[in-house]
Amino acid sequence: MSAPASATIRPREPNPRPEDLVQHAAAFRDRLRDEQGATEERGAYSTETHELFRQAGFYRTLLPRRYGGYEFDVPTFLRVIVEIARGCPGTGWGLCLAAGHGLQIGGLYGEAAQAGAIGPDGDFAAPMRGIPMGTATRTEQGSWRIAGTWDYCSGSPYSTHAMLAVRLDEGDGPTGAQGLALVPRSDWTLMDDWRHRSFGMRGSGSNSIQVDGAVVSDEFVVRGNPLGFGGKPATPGYRLHGNPMYAGHSMGYLQLEITSVLVGCAYAALDEYERIIRAKKTPGPHGVPRFQTADYQRHWGVASGKASAAEDVLLRSSEFYMELCREAVVDDKGFAPEQLMRIHASTHHAVNLAWEAVELLFRTSGTSEGGSNGSRMQRYYRDISTARTNVGLQWETFATVLAQEHFGLKADGLV
Repeated sequence: MSAPASATIRPREPNPRPEDLVQHAAAFRDRLRDEQGATEERGAYSTETHELFRQAGFYRTLLPRRYGGYEFDVPTFLRVIVEIARGCPGTGWGLCLAAGHGLQIGGLYGEAAQAGAIGPDGDFAAPMRGIPMGTATRTEQGSWRIAGTWDYCSGSPYSTHAMLAVRLDEGDGPTGAQGLALVPRSDWTLMDDWRHRSFGMRGSGSNSIQVDGAVVSDEFVVRGNPLGFGGKPATPGYRLHGNPMYAGHSMGYLQLEITSVLVGCAYAALDEYERIIRAKKTPGPHGVPRFQTADYQRHWGVASGKASAAEDVLLRSSEFYMELCREAVVDDKGFAPEQLMRIHASTHHAVNLAWEAVELLFRTSGTSEGGSNGSRMQRYYRDISTARTNVGLQWETFATVLAQEHFGLKADGLV
């Protein structure tokens, strides 16, 4: 691929530095922590918090500068999400899986779709559901009629659009070909079916979306399977913006999103554990603050090391993803599936480290804390336990797929 000779750049002012955005996210921690209960009850963070996030620029992090975004790199975005999730994992999940797909709108879709969806002010957020649960039927006018119901559309409550995998029907019925439809918020119904049935991540806004015959223009449907590792992704966004990040492959990136939230969850549990062992004393008539005893020091120290190691894996994997994006546009080589799979394999173990940290802290925090309904420690345990049921986090199964790719065997469904 060759980058454009020039591009119309419209920087947003004031334009923060990446570090400013990360620090701003960290400043939300106390507010988000105090709102956790209400966030769970509501099923998503509040409209007031959403507006503060919008003003802070979090939704703009990955959007192209041409359309009012900051166009920061993937590591910066993940650091923002770690900080938000440290205040509230459910909020972090919801924000991440709405704001994070600025990468897909900026890369997979062409100029007409980007201009129509993002507009001049950088106002864009969208869940991305990559499993086809509906259809896109070609109309006589050349547009597409979208219909179906997609579950687990995390981040949907405050999204302006939705990215929904569809089975394409060009007039003779669905043929097995897939696409990714970009559907405006006015054309879908948000179903209140998440918070009432979820064990954890109740505040993540992982609602279902129903689309009943919405018509979108041709440029709002991209052909292909967004959940494959093989081949060269369609990257009109790279040609438009000249940034290799927008040539990226979704399957090298999507696992990074989830991992960033769970690293933040591990840090949230570590913060809560410190509060507990500073406030509580050991049993008996001569009790001392728990943080002064070797057992609790060891628990905190082990968990701290695991959380830090998980973050190191996350950030190095995100840097590796950016390296692969740059390499992919050199001589039009594209992506090697095994390299993208390495990101998944590594971040799976970062998630395992985060889980081990939370489980240790939950187990040793005491029944009055971890076992108490409504307690923060219980919430963190529920959140990370629910997240680990995600099909994308089944690391044992994926290890087999990675080995099949390495040894030249067929990895069904992923390449």
